[in-house]
Amino acid sequence: MKHRIPGSRLAAALHFARRLLRDHAGNTFMIVAAALAPLLALVGGGIDMGRSYISETRLQQACDAGVLAARKALGSQVVTTGVVPGEVSVVGNRFFNVNFPSGAYGSTDRTFTMTLESDYSISGKASANVPTTIMRVFGETNVPVAVQCEAKLNFSNTDVMMVLDTTGSMNQTNPGDSQSKIAVLRQVVKDFHAQLETRKNRVGQGLGA
Repeated sequence: MKHRIPGSRLAAALHFARRLLRDHAGNTFMIVAAALAPLLALVGGGIDMGRSYISETRLQQACDAGVLAARKALGSQVVTTGVVPGEVSVVGNRFFNVNFPSGAYGSTDRTFTMTLESDYSISGKASANVPTTIMRVFGETNVPVAVQCEAKLNFSNTDVMMVLDTTGSMNQTNPGDSQSKIAVLRQVVKDFHAQLETRKNRVGQGLGA
């Protein structure tokens, strides 16, 4: 047996369907729901990238401070003697650690290495992993940052004039010394000249700044 829908009920159903098709009241909710994920990714990415940028800037400052302190501790005598003071690495790492301590900005896997180059400059490399916050939702748990730095000892183009004491008293030998005053003075001047000439030659070869 077939049941027929009364005309009034059928008309009412059709009228309701037409009203539902014309009703746009729920569109805003659907648009917001669809845009929520990319909006969250955009905001979260901005926050996390800003945090990693600050960490990278601070890491660069720490790297620069480390190699500068190490180069100062190395001094200029290494040019003539070839002897590297033992405290160079200790001083460089100390300055790096002060400027970028372990766990700074929540970072992990922090590293810092220094290398003595052939022109007696000191280069450095530093890296760390900066954890993310909002971007963890999208599978990005950390942002790796890495920097490089270098410190050199430069002699500017300056005329050097030395006034030496050559009076008779310079022939005397101080207690505890094996050479006379004038002999020691001559050796000091030669060493100083060797340092300047060595650096000048390296600059001429393109190894200096």
